[in-house]
Amino acid sequence: MYKFFNTAGPCFPQDHYMIPTSERLLQTRELIEQKKYFILHAPRQTGKTTQVISLMHQLNEEGKYVALYINVEAGQAVRHNVDKVNEITLATFEMQSRIYLSAEYQPSESCYHVRSMAKGIHTFLSNWCLELPKPLVLFIDEIDSLIGDSLLSVLRQLRDGYANRPRAFPHALCLIGLRDVRDYRIFSDQEQRHVIGGSAFNIKDKSLTIDDFTPKQIQQLYAQHTEVTGQFFTDAALKKIFWYSQGQPWLVNALGRELCFEEHAPPREQTIEVHHVDDAAEQLILRRDVHLDQLGDKLTEERVARIVELILLGKEEQSEDISLDDRQYLLDLGLVRMGRHGLEIANPIYREIIPRELTIVQQGFLGQDPLWYIKTDGKLDIDKLLDAYIAFYKEHSEMVTARKTYNEAAHHLLFLAWLQRVVNGNGRIHREYAAGLGRMDLMIEFAGEKFVFELKLNRPTALARGRIQLADYLKRCGLEFGRLIIYSRKPPQDIEQVGKREQLEEDGKQIEVIWM
Repeated sequence: MYKFFNTAGPCFPQDHYMIPTSERLLQTRELIEQKKYFILHAPRQTGKTTQVISLMHQLNEEGKYVALYINVEAGQAVRHNVDKVNEITLATFEMQSRIYLSAEYQPSESCYHVRSMAKGIHTFLSNWCLELPKPLVLFIDEIDSLIGDSLLSVLRQLRDGYANRPRAFPHALCLIGLRDVRDYRIFSDQEQRHVIGGSAFNIKDKSLTIDDFTPKQIQQLYAQHTEVTGQFFTDAALKKIFWYSQGQPWLVNALGRELCFEEHAPPREQTIEVHHVDDAAEQLILRRDVHLDQLGDKLTEERVARIVELILLGKEEQSEDISLDDRQYLLDLGLVRMGRHGLEIANPIYREIIPRELTIVQQGFLGQDPLWYIKTDGKLDIDKLLDAYIAFYKEHSEMVTARKTYNEAAHHLLFLAWLQRVVNGNGRIHREYAAGLGRMDLMIEFAGEKFVFELKLNRPTALARGRIQLADYLKRCGLEFGRLIIYSRKPPQDIEQVGKREQLEEDGKQIEVIWM
């Protein structure tokens, strides 16, 4: 039976291609030896659970410690009910110890006898550690899924027992979640105030994260498939996999699954090349698997929308636009990263999904058969497409002004919806946008032809800067002609002026300016 690229739940070495734990959790061994309590945080689907379960098995096999992994997410359902969260967590300890530990290390029945369930976790761990013949190393996953007083209760119980380690409390402990505990702002119903996570768990030694895969690690992962099946990947294909994913582990594995195991995957005797990777990425984007669907759902959150709109428009980051906490939230989600110009979408696949997700409803209202814009030779009639778009814009400007979210980026999104509907299935749209760029750049590839656009809001420097920026983009694309669309930030006063065009030259490049 072949191994495969895993995209659902933890990876296991007997079933899945995976990068060794020693390469991704470099500091954990040292922290465990030093009896430290520490944090492991990273975005979803980056391999946190896979790595700590693997480390747990290694520690148990080596025999120096008793190691156990538990997941406390089930406690989220009871929200602020402290006693119930403690009860659920004790039941989780009982089951996980039966699954992962031999009988001699499992907690005895007396360990579960607690006088107050409000201190149930503290009492249980003290009882268990006192009877264990070896120090306990504990990994607690999804800690930030707990809410309010329940989360405070767990953090404070762990803090209160810290001084009794290793004889009567875990020798070392790792809390695992999306965010660093110092960034938690926990509202306590009992105290009627916000409590900073760092004060409730002030015994933390370090906060670790799991980096995305490097190009070398992607090569190492895909080489495992080559070794098992004999199917090779060109160097260019591996570089393109890194480019699309930027090393995000779920995306790396999802591309591998598309390339090697789906029905449309090339035959095993065929080497994987760049065009195969392009097709696999498009399949992921169109199908919107669970991981990508969850990211799309986040776009509706107000604090996410504020920052994503800023990035779509290429605006400079301003303190009045976003808070540091909101910015950190998106970084922790893995939705954005710090780029050369400022915040940018984390990778090209996410960069494609976001505009499509935000325009999917509009695409359904645009009418007309997209084939109307295709010439008899199969080429795209770009002038016909633009004329129809301008006419539609004049007649239905309320699709811009009535938008409740992303309203400042609504002009850009309507144009993207128009293009996406036409290009879908027969071509590709490449998008470049980031905070600080001051624009959105688009290149359409269709039937062997390329068309370049730059979108800007009408500010005093829009034309002067836009023509220079577009000329630079045309150079990078190897093209001689492009279109600069400048949108009015106010409803049009003279509808006849909407869509007015003028021709100009900049640095040897031909530019058509379209005023909207």
